[in-house]
Amino acid sequence: MKKTLLIATLFAAATCNAQVVLWDGEDETITSINEYGGWWDRGNPSVVDNPDKTGINTSNKCLKFTMTGNDFGQKHLACPFRDWMNADKGNQLNLNGNRRFSLMVKKAQNENLLVELSDPTNGADNYWQKTAAWYGSEGQWQKVVLDFSTNEGLNDFPGVFAITAQTGDVKAPQDVYIDNVVVEPMPMVDKTFLKDIADNSLTGSVKVTGSMMRGDCQNANGDWFRVDYDDFAQLKDKLAADATELDLRGVILKDPYWDQILEKCPGISIILDGEIVTAIQTVKAGGSAADNRYFTLSGQQVDRPAKGLYIVNGKKVIVK
Repeated sequence: MKKTLLIATLFAAATCNAQVVLWDGEDETITSINEYGGWWDRGNPSVVDNPDKTGINTSNKCLKFTMTGNDFGQKHLACPFRDWMNADKGNQLNLNGNRRFSLMVKKAQNENLLVELSDPTNGADNYWQKTAAWYGSEGQWQKVVLDFSTNEGLNDFPGVFAITAQTGDVKAPQDVYIDNVVVEPMPMVDKTFLKDIADNSLTGSVKVTGSMMRGDCQNANGDWFRVDYDDFAQLKDKLAADATELDLRGVILKDPYWDQILEKCPGISIILDGEIVTAIQTVKAGGSAADNRYFTLSGQQVDRPAKGLYIVNGKKVIVK
């Protein structure tokens, strides 16, 4: 099958706690510079200028293809990563246990997007692991996250990466834009996956690496079933009540939610890039006088509150 587009950013060895870019479009050209790689010629893919940099994707370049109908090949993109995964090419991908991918998508019609990964060690080219996630931004860029943690057949060396831009009917031919296809690192503490850490065992100061995400998708192998992932709830279970500090600087965040952690660990400080989230201090019945400190609704203390809604002495206060 003809290959029309080089993926210049070839696979690098994936580390457990770093985001690995599979494709980003910034340095891509139509002309291949070596014999390996490239999107298959489905939907006439091409690299174009980003048609909308006002949203969450400010990249200069992206991939464009056109869905022309409801047949599989008419709404489908595929890239034969397996073609250059041999160790002697120096670019073998090892997921190292990571099972979460994301990509930027922009298209006109809301619908599930399906990603399929083949298993090159299975010995059958038609063996796929499938996960779908909802695209609901209707004409705007959306980061779609696909969690393969329940796809038990997926190993650390996937082959072909295939994207079906729409699992439902295509109402009319439409352009689809794809960008920033990445492996999202799973959350880790001291080089151990968060899921493998004993409950209530993390005390004192805790440094998390990788990503922290919350959402849902669908395992599409056989009968579809919903997959909920919530790294924040999982982290809460792993923390001991006396944990004092949670360092999340450099962590990739999606839909962060701190309430459960702050409730379990009332003395903890959560350090993010550029801010600190602390538990809201409330006045207990029969306790001492209030200290009149101002906190945002997320629990961040404010020394000079501007206009807005704050928590003061456990009550909501509007500053005008």
